[in-house]
Amino acid sequence: MSAPVVMVLARWFWLRHRLWGPGAVAALAGSAAAFLVADALRPSPARLPADTLATETGLVVALVVFTVCSRLRST
Repeated sequence: MSAPVVMVLARWFWLRHRLWGPGAVAALAGSAAAFLVADALRPSPARLPADTLATETGLVVALVVFTVCSRLRST
């Protein structure tokens, strides 16, 4: 489920933004957030909603971290 979302985000990053530092930090933070949410929700019987929530959480965290790091770098 998360592979298409990650591929779209990676393509957006590659075409529009080539800020490698903020991109790396965002990728690590988003991955960690998605892993923690997925790990916490994995025992639930509804795996698809849990995986969807984990993917969305990781995506939002990655975008927020990328935005903040990009703003800090440009100032």
